[in-house]
Amino acid sequence: MLDLGIDIGGTFIKYAIVDDENQIVRKWKKETIKHENKDQFYEYLCSDLPLENIRYIGVSAPGVLAMDSTILSKAAENVCIMYQTNVRDEIHKRTHKAVHVLNDAKSAGFCEMQIGNGKGTASSVYFVIGTGIGGCVCDDSHVVEGVNRIAGEFSNLPIGFKEDRSIQFLYEIASMSALISIYNRYADQPVQYGTEITEKYHAGDPMAIKAFDEWCRNICAGLFQIIIFYNPEVICIGGGISQEEWFIEKLRSMIQSEIKLPFQGLFSTRIESCRFSNDANLLGAILFARQKEMEN
Repeated sequence: MLDLGIDIGGTFIKYAIVDDENQIVRKWKKETIKHENKDQFYEYLCSDLPLENIRYIGVSAPGVLAMDSTILSKAAENVCIMYQTNVRDEIHKRTHKAVHVLNDAKSAGFCEMQIGNGKGTASSVYFVIGTGIGGCVCDDSHVVEGVNRIAGEFSNLPIGFKEDRSIQFLYEIASMSALISIYNRYADQPVQYGTEITEKYHAGDPMAIKAFDEWCRNICAGLFQIIIFYNPEVICIGGGISQEEWFIEKLRSMIQSEIKLPFQGLFSTRIESCRFSNDANLLGAILFARQKEMEN
């Protein structure tokens, strides 16, 4: 049997047809276009779908979702029209297929928990570094979503207070956007992209090294909050930079030896990269749909 995954992003909508062995049979994408109303958006989302042999549809969607798959928070400009719409119902009435919806970061985490580097663990966490900090908390078989479905929204972990006494959140110091801000605070010539800083870091640029070390310490502070609160077997790091083994090794080294932390000799939480990167949202959404159908 074949299932269809849909990953709704602010720049692209990605699609994949996947077989029972979790192999991608076909994959494609189209640009995410801003629409005037929700019906135009969902018609565009569902147009020209090859549904003839599709069993279930799994959807990875941005924002906080209610139990009934209604979007409870606004996301990027091109998808903000989804706010307060029921994603499952809108896609079902256009496809007449069984549809299940999961938050995008939670979809990626669910993929890793089921078939990636969290497979076989009793507890796992997925920490996705991007413009913000996406996340997912899992037990041995399920995504832990919380009573209001905000479990794993690591961007909003409070990390301290600013001079004006407002709360400083983790995304402000540990996201890829934060790395760029930290570097531009030190450097004479500002940069626009994190990859530029990474290149300078490898070239031995002192400001890049200073910014990168500060940024990694900030990430480790967030990881240690998670370790203390949940103490999972593994934390899998996602996002583009997570595919660089030197970066994962740097985080491991920093949290194990360079930062003096309580219980350092006790905790055994592993820090790993995510096995699946660009396909994790699509695969996770499909795996989630299959699980929900089995439970029904």
